[in-house]
Amino acid sequence: MRVGIIGTGSMGKNHLRVVNNIPELELTCAADINRENLDLACEPYDIKKQTEYKKIVDDVDMVMVATPTESHYPIAKFFLENGKHVLVEKPFTFNIGQADELIDLAKEKGLVLAVGHLERFNPAVEYVKDQVNKPLFIEVQRLGPFSPRSLDVDVIMDLMIHDLDIIMQWDKSGIKNINASGVPIISNKIDIANVRLEFNSGLIANVTASRVSQKKTRKLRIFQRNQYFSVDYKKKQVKAFKLAGGEVLEDVPELDQIEPLQNLWNNFYTSIKTGSNRNVTGDDGRAALSLAIDIAETINKTKIEL
Repeated sequence: MRVGIIGTGSMGKNHLRVVNNIPELELTCAADINRENLDLACEPYDIKKQTEYKKIVDDVDMVMVATPTESHYPIAKFFLENGKHVLVEKPFTFNIGQADELIDLAKEKGLVLAVGHLERFNPAVEYVKDQVNKPLFIEVQRLGPFSPRSLDVDVIMDLMIHDLDIIMQWDKSGIKNINASGVPIISNKIDIANVRLEFNSGLIANVTASRVSQKKTRKLRIFQRNQYFSVDYKKKQVKAFKLAGGEVLEDVPELDQIEPLQNLWNNFYTSIKTGSNRNVTGDDGRAALSLAIDIAETINKTKIEL
């Protein structure tokens, strides 16, 4: 299947590299309004290059939209309208109305629409996915140094949204209460944030995200009855602890170290070929976006009150 990459910045370059190495996919073209970035990113590949994304429509069966968030909606809409499968970087869209329209359009056209929540395809997350059953408490730390890569969005949309998506796959009971705080440090948007989520099921999730920390930390801890999982996103490692017969048993399973981005593309391709969903769907992306917006609004209300 023919693939085009739209947006050749930091993530776009990674998508070019991964797609080029998947035998079932043919990297045919890329588009970017910045000609210099486009030429540099595409230098290793013998593909077509365009500064106008609409000009690649006849050269693709599917596209990855890796542009700034505000342009996700018009680009994804164009390709869906023209019968192409679409994978969109997170956050899915700029607002909920745009997300709903793209979801409806994909269903109407019978096309696959997926969102690039990459951490879902981390081998460590995939390992614990089916073992998590009625979690009682979840703690997440996603911290990293400052990067100008995603300053079009705040840290909630940039980093925290990964973990919101993962948590909501385990608990779909809905949010009962949001207690959040956050501040801008380097940019004019929220750069560090903490949120305590109370779900209707009773689950409590405490999530911290920062893009102004010195050390890169990517940790997820899940507590449920008689069991505890510690996930290191960065190392792609899981430690599982279980209470059995009055003893705490520790297990550190050997995991397949496949690159999450390759895993994401393999699942996207398989979903298209087989008709079975193996993606983070448009509905999943919408749910994560909606919660991220609610968290940001909660923080902004608190700032106004102060």
